[in-house]
Amino acid sequence: MKLTLETIIQRNNEILTSDLDGEKVMISIQLGEYFGLGKTGSFIWDQLEKPIKIDDLIQLIIEKYLIEKEKCWNDILPFLNDLLEKELIIATKSQ
Repeated sequence: MKLTLETIIQRNNEILTSDLDGEKVMISIQLGEYFGLGKTGSFIWDQLEKPIKIDDLIQLIIEKYLIEKEKCWNDILPFLNDLLEKELIIATKSQ
């Protein structure tokens, strides 16, 4: 699925997550792999607890990190695509 500003994303609830000094460590039982997120990735992960439109997620990131929308989109798109490819998040089309 191609991610857009209108795509709704959320965590895959089958992923086990633990907080370690403000960073996230995640384990995919299905894939038998573990993943680590830094502080910014952990902030994004926390926002994905409930379904959220990517455009709304970007607004939260802009407010926290004081960056421009276009830069934010360009910076997080590869990260979100990576999470989606590894089945750590679920994406659905906007309703």
